[in-house]
Amino acid sequence: MNANDTPGLGCSGVPVIDRCAASLPDNPQCAPNYHFGMLLGVADFRAEQGFHVGRLRRHQRLLHGSGVVAGFPVHFDVDDFELHVGAGYAIDALGRDLLLDSEQCVSLPRWWEKHAGDEAFDDIAAAEDATFDLDLVVCYASCLDQPVPAIAEPCAGDAADIAYARVCETVQLLLRRHLEPPPAVPAPPAPYYLLQRWLGLAPAAFDAEGQPLPEEQWLSDRLAELPALPAPAQGAARAALLGEISARAVAATSPFAPAHLPDESDLCLSIARLREVHIWQDAVGWHATIGSVELGARRSLLPGSLLQTLLLAEPPPAAAVAGAVVVASGATLAGNDLTLVFSQKLAAASVQPGAFAVSEFVDGSGWQTFAPAPPAYDESDPARPTVTLTLDRAPVGSRLRISVVGDGSTPLLGANLIPAGAPHPDSDGRTLTTTIIGG
Repeated sequence: MNANDTPGLGCSGVPVIDRCAASLPDNPQCAPNYHFGMLLGVADFRAEQGFHVGRLRRHQRLLHGSGVVAGFPVHFDVDDFELHVGAGYAIDALGRDLLLDSEQCVSLPRWWEKHAGDEAFDDIAAAEDATFDLDLVVCYASCLDQPVPAIAEPCAGDAADIAYARVCETVQLLLRRHLEPPPAVPAPPAPYYLLQRWLGLAPAAFDAEGQPLPEEQWLSDRLAELPALPAPAQGAARAALLGEISARAVAATSPFAPAHLPDESDLCLSIARLREVHIWQDAVGWHATIGSVELGARRSLLPGSLLQTLLLAEPPPAAAVAGAVVVASGATLAGNDLTLVFSQKLAAASVQPGAFAVSEFVDGSGWQTFAPAPPAYDESDPARPTVTLTLDRAPVGSRLRISVVGDGSTPLLGANLIPAGAPHPDSDGRTLTTTIIGG
């Protein structure tokens, strides 16, 4: 499944090596200016073609990025030792389409017989029994198709007067040795680095001397300023900072495709990582196994309609608390009687003085505690079980604070014996607090 392992996909005719040096024009800046009587040549038609091809590629590269859009399922046939890759569509870093229109497969033992001597496997001592990791990648390719008679060029000599009427875009599937990069090599900043840092998706970026990059230092300084602002102003400040971060991230992104690439293979996209590929030969013949096929190694591009649905969807409802809690607006005060309405029935024997605490904040003297009478429990209305606490004095403070104890050695229990405030049936409860604004 390397360059010589698969035939030219979607093309036919002479061998791939003789016709796969073709390319489509890519020039989105200029289109032919047609006029009456204009003499058209090959360059004019290529300019027309390049204008539309280039605009599409630029749009895909800048507004969508690169990654797998659909398909490219991968599975390993344990009986035939074959790796299968299904049809798929992706976009590479230049915005070019990568379309595989039919399933392809390769025998891992046969592939290994061809590539065991490659430089990437120099460290493997015995080709008859080898274990390694592989990356399955898809690469852009284009080739000529549909040979037709053509007028021979001047000075062509004995060259055949045959030309190709089509340029076909296709892909190559390659298997590459996967080696983890040395940890000491600093990775370049991710695309839209500042936004990824804001969301916690990218690590801090440093130069060769270990100093923060200028944009990293700028972001750190801005984030450090937020806690010093008054709490009501922090939300607006964060929104303004996000706008500045977005603008800086966009400004740092080049609108042009990479001009110099070390190798076309650098534009290939990973579609799977094959862990613990074991290939060996015994008296019966060659065998192969794969420990796991990891599709998470690929970059995926989600369609805009799905992203819109995810962004605009209602959040899932909050999970119901397993333990009893005081319902919203369920604490009321009438004279010295404090009434609490609970979300579920309580275990009556757990409704004890130690399960409740009440205090008030009095201006000038601070918090003052109450010593309420033993609580009275009423579940005559099953939908609104209540506990009434009669306070030892009339509250005079500006705040009345009520605590329902769901943890410790004597918590308030529901009728199901789950402590008050417990998020899950098997978890401990928690102390619930409610505040009433007083006079």
